Amino acid sequence: MKRLCTLLLLFVTSPLLLLAQGWVGTWATAPQSVVKRFMPYNNEMTNRSVRQVIRVSIGGELVRLKLSNEISTEPVLIESIYIAHSIDSCDIDMRSARYMRFNGSHRVTIPAGKAITSDALTFKVNPLERLAITINYRKAPKKPTVHMGSRTTSYILKGQTTPYANFKKAFREDHWFNISALDVFDKTASSVAILGNSITDGKGATLNANDRWTDFMATHLHTAVKNTTSKLGNVGVLNLGIGFNMVLSTGFGQPAIVRFDRDILGQSKVKNIIIFEGINDIGTTKHPESIAKELITAYEEMIRKAHKHGIKVWGGTILPFKGNKVYYTEIRERARQDVNKWIRESKAFDGIIDFDELMRDATVPEQLKSHVHAGDWLHPNPAGYKMMGAYAAKVLLDSVASTN
Repeated sequence: MKRLCTLLLLFVTSPLLLLAQGWVGTWATAPQSVVKRFMPYNNEMTNRSVRQVIRVSIGGELVRLKLSNEISTEPVLIESIYIAHSIDSCDIDMRSARYMRFNGSHRVTIPAGKAITSDALTFKVNPLERLAITINYRKAPKKPTVHMGSRTTSYILKGQTTPYANFKKAFREDHWFNISALDVFDKTASSVAILGNSITDGKGATLNANDRWTDFMATHLHTAVKNTTSKLGNVGVLNLGIGFNMVLSTGFGQPAIVRFDRDILGQSKVKNIIIFEGINDIGTTKHPESIAKELITAYEEMIRKAHKHGIKVWGGTILPFKGNKVYYTEIRERARQDVNKWIRESKAFDGIIDFDELMRDATVPEQLKSHVHAGDWLHPNPAGYKMMGAYAAKVLLDSVASTN
């Protein structure tokens, strides 16, 4: 209680200091536009109540929510938003529900092409827990800003709801609408932001199970803190992956080189970045002989930007994809090898997370181990993601231990 009172006093007496020093990301996702074949239903949320479930990484006693309308050309009009501890499926702990405010009001309008952040709210968040964020929309764009690969179910009812509403018969979609980040107040914590594609976004993971590699990474980092074996302190893990995203070209979402400033550098208190993209550029290119050089140039640009902000950048080597009938050719494999060689040997990155070495088959190094892929020789399954998450956490933890 004493710590909470201190936090509240700090917020009242020095909000600018709180803003500059205290907020750190515990969850985030990358905004994108709707791709109709993956979201075929009517996605206009006018006069709808939408309950969305997220899994945080680190805890705190003050929170703020960021909402994005950055990809839309019409404003979003919101009647109210309440946050609560998630119990199971669509159910919440109704007694825990708290309404968020924006400049003191429950109502808020998000202009087209913009993002907004809520006022600070006293709400205890536990590490690794699931939270439900329910948005009561008054009017929403026909083409909304979303994140398609939520890997969790959202629940949609007509009209407005309160925390006592029953969502059992709600329409269900496995996407997120407008929510883009949740921050907690922790002056000593930091965050790691991960730039990725569908492998980071979690294709091949289990719906509603939170078994992406970034989820496992968050669990291992928290366990290290809990066991007092971590010198990193609390680290928020922010998954900014987008399925079929590319570094250089337009797949789904804006190219990584374009969205880097907003999706990565725009997160709260980022001290480490993991760049783990490039497989879609290589796997779809008609010019494999030049794609490696173009990717390296893009990596160098992102590294320079991050270093200007005093942020460390880790390079994730690109996974093997032999066996995938769409992506694999021998010349594309050479491009992948060239990129991975540069990641390992250039010393442009502050550190390497060698996912390729971890996940490749010892006898056929051009392909994934048979027991860790999700059936397409491209995406890992939950067992593979568990390996990746544990490994990535260990690399970060070991890097700090080795400097002390």
